[in-house]
Amino acid sequence: MWHLLRDWALMNHSIMAWLLGLGSLVLLAILIVHLLFALLLIVPTWRICARAGFSGALSLFHLVPVIGSFIVMAILAFSTWPAGEATPRGL
Repeated sequence: MWHLLRDWALMNHSIMAWLLGLGSLVLLAILIVHLLFALLLIVPTWRICARAGFSGALSLFHLVPVIGSFIVMAILAFSTWPAGEATPRGL
């Protein structure tokens, strides 16, 4: 009887170890995708911030998970631009 209990405990231990390893891989994949997407956004946002008169380093907020892009958008949308408003090109 004890050997069945011991085998069951060992089986549960290996399942838990497998799930923890799988969870670590999923978190690593999420981190890599987030970094690639943030790097894709940093370059154009840097140029937009520079043209608006802000420091281009403001675009590095994209590296903050979940809320970084919202911070950049809020600053660009609701603050007064140091370089002033853009002038229409065709007029």
